[in-house]
Amino acid sequence: MLAVITGASSGIGKEIAYRLAEKNYNLILIARRLDRLEAIKKDLSKLPINVELLAYDISDLDKCKLLIDHLKTNKPDIFINNAGYGIYGDSFKTDTTKEIEMIGLNITSLHYLTKELIQFMDSGTIINISSMAAFLPTPLLASYAATKAYVYSYSQALNYELKKGKKNVRIMTVCPGPVKTEFNKVANADPKMKGITVEQCVDSIMDGLKRKKALVIPSFKMKFLRFVMRIVPTSLILKVSYQVQNKK
Repeated sequence: MLAVITGASSGIGKEIAYRLAEKNYNLILIARRLDRLEAIKKDLSKLPINVELLAYDISDLDKCKLLIDHLKTNKPDIFINNAGYGIYGDSFKTDTTKEIEMIGLNITSLHYLTKELIQFMDSGTIINISSMAAFLPTPLLASYAATKAYVYSYSQALNYELKKGKKNVRIMTVCPGPVKTEFNKVANADPKMKGITVEQCVDSIMDGLKRKKALVIPSFKMKFLRFVMRIVPTSLILKVSYQVQNKK
């Protein structure tokens, strides 16, 4: 069995790598920081698995194409689109080039990898990491939330199409709330809302994988929040969301 993970050098991607390694999955780990990937490989060296490292920046679509070509002869059973980041601040003030680069990674790269994988995977699961931000416009994380809304919508619709087309590939969408990772450091935010641990988040992902769920929302608090958002006016959600984000 083979699992491929993008953004595997830290956070959710790293923790999933350890969990799948414990289940004897061979791994292909992808991230820009080779030194971190090598540290993970060293940690897993005592397990009877093969770990391949690819120091790819998959915001570069040419690197995505190289990855797909490589996987055509190493078909994965699980592929996890985990790479992504956010940019905090008023969208009319943030750097446009950085914002476009984020959109490229969060949307274009994920879309390309997902669609191309489906062409040759005989069976298995593609896990696309979205966010609770997918369910609401989020002032001060406006473009990031929009990218995650795309990931959620595309992944859910595509999974339905695959079912109707009687394909043996499934798409699982994961929508975490705040998780204690490097996300806020990269986004230049100082979070005040308490997040769950990476381990708790991955517990939910592994359970969802086992139960073949189409949507995973880690933590009861976030499930309840989604329910509330369905009945609360968007105008109020925007106001509350801005107040929460503005505390960062």
